[in-house]
Amino acid sequence: MDIAPNLTIVVMIAFGFAFAAILGYLFQRIKLSPIIGYLLAGYLIGPYSPGFVADEKISEQLAEIGVILMMFGVGLHFSWQDLVGVKRIAIPGAIGQTMTSTLAATFVLHYLGWSMTAAAVVGFAIGVASTVVMVRILADNNLLHTPEGHIAIGWLVVEDLLTVFALLLLPMFAEGPEASQFSTYDLAAAIGIVLLKFCLLGLIMVTVGRWCVTRALTTIARTRSDELLTLTILALIFVIATGSTLIFGVSIALGAFIAGMTVGQTHVRHQALANSLPLKDAFAVIFFLAVGMLFNPMAVVTHFTIFAWLLAIILIVKPLAALFIMAIMRYPLKTSITVALALAQIGEFSFILVEEAARLRVIPDEGYDTIIACALVSITLNPCLFKLLHKFQVRKETATDPNPKVKPDAVIVGYGPIGRTVSELLEKGRFVVSNIDQNIDTIDHIAERRPKTVYGDASAAAVLKAAGTAAAKLLVITIPSAASASSIIRTALSLNPELTIFARATYQSDSDKLRKLGATVICQETEVSNAFEEQLNAWVTSNQ
Repeated sequence: MDIAPNLTIVVMIAFGFAFAAILGYLFQRIKLSPIIGYLLAGYLIGPYSPGFVADEKISEQLAEIGVILMMFGVGLHFSWQDLVGVKRIAIPGAIGQTMTSTLAATFVLHYLGWSMTAAAVVGFAIGVASTVVMVRILADNNLLHTPEGHIAIGWLVVEDLLTVFALLLLPMFAEGPEASQFSTYDLAAAIGIVLLKFCLLGLIMVTVGRWCVTRALTTIARTRSDELLTLTILALIFVIATGSTLIFGVSIALGAFIAGMTVGQTHVRHQALANSLPLKDAFAVIFFLAVGMLFNPMAVVTHFTIFAWLLAIILIVKPLAALFIMAIMRYPLKTSITVALALAQIGEFSFILVEEAARLRVIPDEGYDTIIACALVSITLNPCLFKLLHKFQVRKETATDPNPKVKPDAVIVGYGPIGRTVSELLEKGRFVVSNIDQNIDTIDHIAERRPKTVYGDASAAAVLKAAGTAAAKLLVITIPSAASASSIIRTALSLNPELTIFARATYQSDSDKLRKLGATVICQETEVSNAFEEQLNAWVTSNQ
């Protein structure tokens, strides 16, 4: 199909999203992960299937945006303390599991006739897991913000650094004019510089970077402009991610993760997640489309023996190695199985390594095609492997509340005079209260004495989740806008259908509308303060 160059990207997105939506829905209906549908959709618009062929370069660039936004979202819920807290298992675990996979693949591929160097490079490539896939699988199973999720993400950070070191080593094994003339001393110095840069990046971001980001977001939040706030958040994500890559040499995914951790230390973090969520989901789908486009079925047929052995290492040897290491470190079986299964796939880091190795003629041509095939199959099977968790009675934990020590009984939207009165009244009744407000200065002022305060638009699911709405008994909407209250009620009831909801209204027509949406009690504007107090006293009495 011939398409004008200026329409290529539009048509690619149109075909890709259409196929992904249809196939994702079908796989969701048969109780399988929609990721499988996205991958198949990518194959359908790729060069190895008949019909429309999308532009691979454009799709890869768009997929990179998906990686950035997804890792930013993960970083929002992470802190430097969380990262340091899992170093005891993440460092030896990532190194040990990667070495095991490398040795296993080296032995098998050398036996099949490959050189030791080529076999070791491919073995290392299948030893590192996909960031996007792991994050998506953990999130789909409500495990991302649990101890298991923290260990898995810390493990990925170490693997990211190992990938950087591997890329430094590759030129040493190249043939022809691209062969490296580095000595062992030069290589050691290069690795030392990478480690020093990473430590320097961390130090800058927890000090100066955090201060600059906090000031910038607080200033923009005072404007009450969602458009400006979204734009500023996106600017910070991409500036920090690309700056980390260009200046400090880490991958762009790790740079985005660090950007998320930095923004996550500010009061704007929940609204930042809400604003970036739609973009993240859309571009994450493009990532899976891009992987599907690279799949060549003939590579499986032509090199089936190599494909089968490598896939066995990815799906069996890698998780068993991780399981063994975590058992030695005396981690619970539930945690060990979760982390092990999360690592049973490969993705973007593997692509980077084998692509560079193929360019330097370190590995034969079939190496790249086989790795792509292994990636697609392992990504497809990984969600299915997680279903095995039920057989081991692994309990999935919900992590909607970033502060699990405090489970609010009531969520109050708005902290003006009425919001303060309502909060004080409920606290006198010994109820735990969480507050949401869109005034950043108010949040800054009350955050120290009120641990559950959230900045953001309460109509966003991410903001309501952060405030603990899913576990609360009562939601009190003290803001006067009926349109905003309507959006909040719809979102809140989708998170917690059992909520009792109090709202305020100016006109009788607003009262009728809010009541139809699910509000239990409506307080008219003329006597709103007294009405709220009277109705809440009755609610407190009946719930004590």
